[in-house]
Amino acid sequence: MTLLKKKQFDELVAEKSNYCVSIYIPTHKSGENKDSMIRLKNQVSKIEDELIELGVKQKDIFNYVEPINKLIQDTTFWRYLSDSLVIFRSKETFVYRTLPIETEDFSMVSDRFYLLPLLSVFNNDDKFYILQLSLKKNRLFEANQYEFNEIPTEDHMPQSLKDAVGWDVKQKTLQYRSGQSRGGHGLYHGQGEGKDDKEKETLKYLHMVDDGLSDLIDDKSIPLIIASVEEICSHFKQISSYNNIYHKYVLGNHDNGDMDKVHQQACELLQPYFERVRNESKEKYAETNLRITSDLNELLIAANGGRIDTLFVGKNKHIWGNFDVDKGTMKVHEEKESMDYCLMDFAAKSTFQKGGNVFLEEVEDLPVSEAPANAILRY
Repeated sequence: MTLLKKKQFDELVAEKSNYCVSIYIPTHKSGENKDSMIRLKNQVSKIEDELIELGVKQKDIFNYVEPINKLIQDTTFWRYLSDSLVIFRSKETFVYRTLPIETEDFSMVSDRFYLLPLLSVFNNDDKFYILQLSLKKNRLFEANQYEFNEIPTEDHMPQSLKDAVGWDVKQKTLQYRSGQSRGGHGLYHGQGEGKDDKEKETLKYLHMVDDGLSDLIDDKSIPLIIASVEEICSHFKQISSYNNIYHKYVLGNHDNGDMDKVHQQACELLQPYFERVRNESKEKYAETNLRITSDLNELLIAANGGRIDTLFVGKNKHIWGNFDVDKGTMKVHEEKESMDYCLMDFAAKSTFQKGGNVFLEEVEDLPVSEAPANAILRY
């Protein structure tokens, strides 16, 4: 199942209706997930009770929860999950996704969907590339912490060392100099080659792959992590013009390997890169005295007005109430009241929709942990 795309996220943000149901269930990547099924059943019962209190007719309640109940009964579905199941249901919408993010057991009925936990999926600062490379096969993937997609490369680089022979001929027909690639390196191939010629062929092939990367990737500042044996990794890094090859590799021959595992290993190696922007933003918060706020009402006004550059929000922190966007005033309740929504969710969605960065933090890791959220303001 694919991740929620940005367009779908925007559609969920935009939807406002009488009864928007949001459900988050922790799940397991393997097994029957019986405990998760029970959690979902309990949340459905809770939602039914809330809808009854809101005066919704029993027939309409049945129609609301029917597709969710069908999901509960689908035993095959529960065997192929990730870390969480999220469900969004309204009169016009039924969306569910299994996501590789940790969430709490949670549901909400309001006039809008609760989307705060999903924002970590759309963090633009965790993009990277994976180059699976060997003499017999190469593949390029665009990735972030949660998913990866293969980029077609057939028109830009040879697919193997053997393919490089035909590729070199093909390039000559496209007005490249005879025996030369764009980098000016001749290809050596024929019967009875010696060890030196084998090495020259390998280097030539790697140069061709590097030329292809130059065509395919515009922003060379995005990290590229190589998945290959150590010798190939070392050779490619030496000859490559790509200026941000990550200093650690996913070592091994991955020609027929599980790319899910390669992606997972790459993410583990890249953790310092993922944390860089977050940590830099925290340092900026500590150093910026005039353009920061932890005051909830000021923060909501700034978020609604597009004035937040970076927002830090405590994980699983809910402030229930509502915010009057015209008057710039809020009402906060100790416990969720009928049709309340989470003000942290409102602030985060508003910040993200207006181009700001949103980081979900453990409460103790917030720049100012006494407040539920902290913001660096643009002005």
